[in-house]
Parts: sequence; C-alpha cells; structure tokens
Amino acid sequence: MAGFSDTAENYAASMAPSLAVVAAEVVRRAALRPGERVLDLGTGTGSGAALALGEGRAVTGVDGAAGMLKIARHTVPEATFVETDFGELPFAEASFEVAMAVHSLHFAADPVAVLAEWLRVTAPGGRLSISVPGPRAATYLPGFDRAYRRYGVRRRAQIPTRTALARWARAAGWRRVATDADPSTVIRLADVDAFGRWMRTGSRSTATAGWSEERLLAFEAELRAASPRADDGTFEIPFGSLYLTARR
Repeated sequence: MAGFSDTAENYAASMAPSLAVVAAEVVRRAALRPGERVLDLGTGTGSGAALALGEGRAVTGVDGAAGMLKIARHTVPEATFVETDFGELPFAEASFEVAMAVHSLHFAADPVAVLAEWLRVTAPGGRLSISVPGPRAATYLPGFDRAYRRYGVRRRAQIPTRTALARWARAAGWRRVATDADPSTVIRLADVDAFGRWMRTGSRSTATAGWSEERLLAFEAELRAASPRADDGTFEIPFGSLYLTARR
C-alpha cells in the first residue's frame, strides 16, 4: 500500500471528493442502526467512517496505508483507525454488526478470500454494504487504454460485472446478496493541477515509480488529452459504481 500511503495528500485533494457521494450511498444502503459496531474496510481518508458515526455507533476504519490513516485520524477523531491488511483482520469473529467498503474491494488479489474474511468478523445476522467501480462499460478505462499500452502500464485493480461481484460474495458465504449499478459516478478534477495530483495517486503512482519527470509528464498529457471535460473545463472521468448488499 506504499503507493497510497505516500500519495495520501494527493488522494485527499483529488479522488476523495468524488467518492463522497459513493460513500454516502454505501452508508445509506447499510441501513445503520443505533449502537451498532461498524467496520469500514479500506477506509482511506475516512470518508465512509465519518458518515457512519452517530447514534452511539462505534466505528472502526482499517487501511494498509499509514499516510491515509494519518489524514483519517485527524479529520475523523471520533472513529478508531487500525493499520492492517483488510484481508487479514486483527479482530475476533463476530466483532461487528456491519461491514462496509467504499471502492476498495477491487484492489484485492483474491476478492472471494477477502469477502470471506469480512464475513468472519461480522456477527450472525450482520450486514455488508460495499461499492466498487463499474461496470466496465460505464468507466472511461477504454479511453485510456491506448496510452497505457504505449507506456507499458498494466492495471492492477479488477473491475467486475454485477454478476461476478454477486458470485464472489456468495462464494465467500454471504447470503441475501443484492447488487445494483449506477453508471453516473465520475471523477471530477477541477483543473490541470488537480489532474496531476490524481495521476500521482495510488496505483498510478506505483505503476510510474522510477520514471523520469519528462516521461511522467508526457504520459499525463496523453491521459489528460483523452479525458472528457465539462463545458467549464472540469475533467469528468466516468468511473461508475456497483453496489452490493448482503447478510451474514
């Protein structure tokens, strides 16, 4: 998670604002109740954890990126944050009534195993509410493919279909699985500077590690030229959201 940790400030300034509406929807679909214990998996800068607070709930956020958690602890001091791999959680079985994740599961190398670990720490009758990017047709990834191929950049994140997402959850042992899609989610970047900060975030920063500044700027320019823009010049990169809810 070094790529996310080292670029946490860039993430907070570029990606996190665009995911705020997704976090709100994940929390809404979780149907939180007073006094519940809530686990936010891949919490990042804590946007989802912040929205889950209130009514006596105990909210814990986990992330493997120390830089992200530094921001989360500062901005959401009421929650507890733990630095750990979300696929190997340091919690006992049935520790939480609700598990939620905002656009983080797609970074898992083995999503079924990760979902099974999330099931383990969820209490009987507990709930899961997550989002991931997608479906792929709703994202702008194909628009970037030419530049990615030219520069030899390989994508690490998995963008599943609704069917695949549901299949992963059922294979992990979750029941009453339901999925939904919202293709309208976009990454909004106000200007060239914001685009550059987004470029230097997470998996993109890892993929371009060791590049010369000249090569990095040329790659960024190609992606920028391929990105859709609103009438006011704002970059609006389609990203999409798939939602899944399930029961323990």
